[in-house]
This record gives sequence, C-alpha cells and structure tokens, in this order.
Amino acid sequence: MTNEIMDRPNDIMRNWFNDQWSNFPTFFGDNIPTTDTLKTDIKESDKNYELHVDMPAFDKKNIDINYQNNTLTISGHRDSFNDHEDKNGDMIMNERSGGRFTRQYHLPAVDENNINATYDNGVLKIILPKIEEKKNSEHHIEID
Repeated sequence: MTNEIMDRPNDIMRNWFNDQWSNFPTFFGDNIPTTDTLKTDIKESDKNYELHVDMPAFDKKNIDINYQNNTLTISGHRDSFNDHEDKNGDMIMNERSGGRFTRQYHLPAVDENNINATYDNGVLKIILPKIEEKKNSEHHIEID
C-alpha cells in the first residue's frame, strides 16, 4: 500500500515527544490544548482510503473538509465550554478545550468528485475512492 510506511518516522518522533512531556508539571497552566485532538485511523484498500477522525463536541456545521493537490485537510472549531468557570472553587481538573483545529493527510490518486463524508457520535468518517491507475502498456511505434 502506498502510504503504509510514509508517516512512520514522524509518528515515532511525535509519540516520543508527547511521551516525554506527558508527565511534565502542570504549573504552566492546564488550559493548553492536548495532543488528543483529531486522532485518526486510516485504512487503505485497493479501491479507497477510509478515515475515522475523533472530533467530539464539534458541531457538523463547524467542520470543513478540503482535498487539493493530493492533500486532505480537515479543520474545524469548537466553542469553549461554558462550565469552565470555577465560581465555587470546586474545579479539580480542567482538560477540555475549545478553539480551532486542523490536520492534513497526504492521500494521492483520489477521485475528488466522489469523496463522501459523514459525522456521527463525534466521529467524522471520510471515504476517498482511488482513481484507477492506468496500466503502463507499451506501444511500439514504427518509423516511416
């Protein structure tokens, strides 16, 4: 499959970096967005790519999907949560955040006119059908 190994070095470094900082003291503030945003599973078959993207608490109208130059871009924004105020001083932990989020994926040879997306229970599902690659056939041309 074309994308099987493509992003592994980046994933390894990203995971290592996130692991190194996951236990860093939080005295710098707990309102920093976490790295858990837009976690994605990607499957590839001979016919298509299938993505499942976790986008909890997003309103469907605030999600934008674009495919251009072999790159799928998913972006959206989530409003801040109203219950973050700590009027009574009883907030113990505050991890949920709002804001704008964007993620890009390199997925070549896609039939961009037939991409299909659905959003259900906080999961965005996108099917990107592949364009059938033309088989390189040799055609010998005689010189007159």
